Amino acid sequence: MPLVSIGLPVFNGEAYLERAVRAILAQSFTDFELVVCDNASTDRTPEILARLAADDVRLRVHRNAENIGAAPNWNRVFTLSRGRYFKWAASDDVHEPTFLERTVAALEADPGVVLAHSRTRLVDENEHDLVFDSLSGCYRDRAGNLRVGPPPAGRASSDDPVERFTDLFLRTIRCTDIFGLIRADVLRQTPLHRSYYSSDKALLTELALRGRFHEVPEPLFMKRDHDRTSLTLSAEEQRRWIDTRAEVSRWSPKRQQYLQILGACLRVPGLGPAQRLHCAAVVLGRVDWVHFVKSRVGVHPLHA
Repeated sequence: MPLVSIGLPVFNGEAYLERAVRAILAQSFTDFELVVCDNASTDRTPEILARLAADDVRLRVHRNAENIGAAPNWNRVFTLSRGRYFKWAASDDVHEPTFLERTVAALEADPGVVLAHSRTRLVDENEHDLVFDSLSGCYRDRAGNLRVGPPPAGRASSDDPVERFTDLFLRTIRCTDIFGLIRADVLRQTPLHRSYYSSDKALLTELALRGRFHEVPEPLFMKRDHDRTSLTLSAEEQRRWIDTRAEVSRWSPKRQQYLQILGACLRVPGLGPAQRLHCAAVVLGRVDWVHFVKSRVGVHPLHA
C-alpha cells in the first residue's frame, strides 16, 4: 500500500488538468497513488487521463456514470484511497516538486499534527503571481477582480484546541489548507464534505479541534485563480455545482456551516466541557439572531 494517497476530483478540466497531474507525478517523494475521479466530463478530460495513466501506474482513474456534483466526488476520491496520509488536489492547481516530501516529513515527525501544508501562491491562468492590492487587502486577477488571499501564516498550530478552533472559524476566509496532507484515520472520523457551498471550512475547523496544523514556510502550492472557478458562480450555480442531486435546503450555506461546526464542538473527543462551551459560544456569537428569528417566522428582514 502507498504511504500517501492524493485524490483529484475533476469535471471538464482539460484546460489545466495535464499540468496539474504532471506536477504531482514529478514529486520528489514517490511512495504515493494518485486517485482521479472523472465526474462524467464531456471535454477531453478522459483522453488526457488515459494517456497519462498509460505512462505511470501510480495514476488510478475512475469515472462516474453521471455528474454527481463536486462534494460527493471529492468524498469519493477519499473513499477510493488507500494511503495512511491523504490530500485533495484540484485539477487546476500546481504543486512544487518537494510539496509531498516536506509535508510527509512533518506528519512523520509529530503525531500531534493532523494536517501539513505549505505557504500558498495565488497565480493566474499563466501561473503569474496575482498582484496584492493594499487598499482592499486582497489580490487582483488579470481582469481586475478582487480575490481573497490565503489565510495568515501559522494558523491552527497552537497546542490549545480552542485557539486552533478560533483561528479557523474566525480568521479564515479562503480555505487553501484543505489541500494539505491529512492523516487519513483522522479524516475518516469527520463527515467529510457536506452538500453545501463552504462546507470545507467546517471540515477544516473540525480537523483543527482534533489536532495541530503545520505549515511549511516555503510557497510550495500554487492556487490558480481564473474565470472558471467556483468563486465566480452565483449562489444558485454554486448550489447545483456542489451536489447535482441535493434538494433545495431551507437553510442557507452559512447556517448549514454553523450547524456542522456546532456538531463538531459536541462530537470531537478529548475536549473538556468548558472548551466545548467556549467554542459553541464563539459560533453562536456570530449568528444574526434578528435575521434568524424573522426568517423562521416568515418575515423577510427587508420588510420587517
